[in-house]
Amino acid sequence: MSELHTLGATQLLRAYMARQLSPVEVMQAVLDQAARWEPQLHATYLLRPEAALEQARASEARWQQRAPQGWLDGVPATIKDNIATAGDPTPLGTAATALVPAATDAPPAARLREAGALLWSKTTMPDFGMLSS
Repeated sequence: MSELHTLGATQLLRAYMARQLSPVEVMQAVLDQAARWEPQLHATYLLRPEAALEQARASEARWQQRAPQGWLDGVPATIKDNIATAGDPTPLGTAATALVPAATDAPPAARLREAGALLWSKTTMPDFGMLSS
């Protein structure tokens, strides 16, 4: 499975179950792609490679014990910067908001974490999520 960037969540989960891939190598491949393209795209906010790899190592340990946390365990995922994640600021895509850490995860972030997804970055967005055409 050399083309990791073409695999969907279902394919990743099957590969984890069969021990053909690990969440750590998949997360590293995602981070490598982000490092390659982020200087041109400027698409990420709060990109934290070490935190992502820490999540991936925990997922890998669960898969090795044949005890995945949920339906997305080990699947890399991003979330927009307007969705609160505990301990992180929620800038709403604008510099006009105070960067105060969120007390808790918003429901979408909480559900992704409960399912075992690897929240490796928040992604940028237009001011307040509005894009005029």
